[in-house]
Amino acid sequence: MTSVTLTTTVDIAELSRVYRDVHAADLHLVDHKDPTVEQRLAWTVDAPGFTATVAHVDGKLAGAVLGCPLPTETLWWRDLADADPAVAREWAGRTFAICEAFVLPEHRRQRLGVPLILDLLTSRPEERVTMAVAETNTRVWRALGALGFAHVGDLVPFPGWRPHRMLVCPLPLASRR
Repeated sequence: MTSVTLTTTVDIAELSRVYRDVHAADLHLVDHKDPTVEQRLAWTVDAPGFTATVAHVDGKLAGAVLGCPLPTETLWWRDLADADPAVAREWAGRTFAICEAFVLPEHRRQRLGVPLILDLLTSRPEERVTMAVAETNTRVWRALGALGFAHVGDLVPFPGWRPHRMLVCPLPLASRR
């Protein structure tokens, strides 16, 4: 039995365990160590407007998508390369950022990722949504492209991380189910 729940409260320890299972092959990379996943999850959970969708399969956490609205003075777009400067301008209500998204490998073929994203974004009041995806994660950025996300530039989110593609999509996404 699969359930997807929209929530404003999450268990960071439980999410961290699933995150580490999802990224087991890449935990040696700086992307997954500095800052730690616990730090990144806490920053997201503590952000004003934090919201998440979590998926449980047979009562066990199988995946999650977490995000928050970007503040007007955000660092989200810092060092964005090859992009229209208008992309990085923020105002209240402009952008919702997906900060973390992951699904356990054994549940990926069950199409949990798309419902998690759609359930999170369907009722968002912002004009657009953004997500940074490692440039090597072609499976995810192609799936997001099918939902209408466009590549607007590249950046390195934290020192030493792999380059990430910055993706943006107009909201609402309700019609894309």
